[in-house]
Amino acid sequence: MPSGKVVNKPGHITTGNVLEDLGFSPEEIREMEIKHNLWVPIRAEIEAQKLKQSQLARTLQIHQPDVSLLLRGQIARFSITRLLQFAERLQLEVTLSVAPKAELENGSGTARIPLRRSKGRRQSAIPAIKQRRSAAMA
Repeated sequence: MPSGKVVNKPGHITTGNVLEDLGFSPEEIREMEIKHNLWVPIRAEIEAQKLKQSQLARTLQIHQPDVSLLLRGQIARFSITRLLQFAERLQLEVTLSVAPKAELENGSGTARIPLRRSKGRRQSAIPAIKQRRSAAMA
């Protein structure tokens, strides 16, 4: 029976980013972050409206098993486009910003989804993005 002190040695050195440590690529990590940033306000709005799963299925135009996955946070099963559709159907306004990496690292330029309802029916986000892109190029 050893009588010395037991030394706790780390099993591995971490980078500080658990997803990176698990072997996900930077692109996969960014996709997960975007999905999470979309899901949090969607989930909050669902709770604020106190929708039952059957009501939510009708509102989001999906089947009940998919509602269950969404509520449990299994968002890997949904595309970013699908989550954007859910936000729109819940009357959430989605704002997307794209900026050079230097600005992104400073905390600006990230996708934000305010927890407010849009006034009236919004148009598709694609024309607005095209309009911003053409204005930025001019």
